[in-house]
Amino acid sequence: MSTVVEQSPMEEVDRRIDQWVEATKKLTGTIVEERKPWLENISEENIRHFAQGTDDQNPLWLDPAVAAKTRWGGIIAPPAMVFANRYPILHGAPMVAPLASLIGGVEAEFNQPVRPGDRLSSEPRQKDFYEKRNKEGRRLNFVISEVTYRNQKSEPVATARGTMIMATQVGLQKMMEHTTPRYSDADLKRLETTWRNEFRRGSATLYAEDVTVGSAIPEIVRGPFTIGDLVAWNAAIGPSYKAGSWGYLELSKAMHSAMFNPVTNFPVKYSQQHEDFQLAAGRGMPAPFDNGVMRFAWTAPLITNWMGFDGWLRRLNVTVRRPGLYGDLTTYSAQVTEKNDATGVVKLKISGRQQDGSETTGGEAEVVLPRK
Repeated sequence: MSTVVEQSPMEEVDRRIDQWVEATKKLTGTIVEERKPWLENISEENIRHFAQGTDDQNPLWLDPAVAAKTRWGGIIAPPAMVFANRYPILHGAPMVAPLASLIGGVEAEFNQPVRPGDRLSSEPRQKDFYEKRNKEGRRLNFVISEVTYRNQKSEPVATARGTMIMATQVGLQKMMEHTTPRYSDADLKRLETTWRNEFRRGSATLYAEDVTVGSAIPEIVRGPFTIGDLVAWNAAIGPSYKAGSWGYLELSKAMHSAMFNPVTNFPVKYSQQHEDFQLAAGRGMPAPFDNGVMRFAWTAPLITNWMGFDGWLRRLNVTVRRPGLYGDLTTYSAQVTEKNDATGVVKLKISGRQQDGSETTGGEAEVVLPRK
């Protein structure tokens, strides 16, 4: 007589994840088109739209009269705007496995500016995949992607790499605790003063020889994080959400980019978890949270404000150490770690800290400054 051995719930979870792992490994080295490009034709209007959506008030992106007097001869796009063409993030194979996604980091190298009138194209490729376990034994799968962005002349304008962490989701088990902070009138006054006095070097040239190793650059403050930030971000990067039958039929082709509303059980775009308290809770998060590509776009002004119009941001690497949750306020800072007077290359170490002092962001930047 045969004996039927029933699998435990966790064994079934592991089996489904194993299937996903094997399918995802086969994608390494291949072009993976998870979604179509969003923004392809660059204009002054959509550059302004992106800058507003990412809270970046640099006049080099926004003011034609100011930009015309710079070395660029006119408006250029913020460095992170290449992500409005395509996210530098892949999720692995389409799946039914119970995995929650968190972006672990984004890095980009910039070759030349994007200008109004340019047409962007991009090639997404899965570069690597590996698996670890955290101290609680939860499986962590890392999908490493790379996207090359090109202009209408087929010239590379940027290359970006992203790390997507796919973690085993155990029911509604919380990944972290969070108490939404409350800001007093005095807090708001201090924040207003900080924002009104945010440093922007602008046309005042910063020379490499004038930079001191070990010196700190002016900080920027972003937040308190709200649903409005998420809505503005989604508007800035393009049509990230389609509703109704159109949205459903699109998701049915790529269910790895969907999650299920805990009330209606209706599949919705995965990015909705960042704007909905219940969907966030379904991923073990206590509140809506930002993602690593947003973090990259919010960190970039820290560097571009400091270096001024004459500098060039050559590389930026942003590591997410902790999600930014609803209500959180983050102060971004950086310190000069190296410089080369002969080449004008200056390297910086980046940090972001929340209102409770915890570090949420790490990273590095490399800029090229003019020489005397």
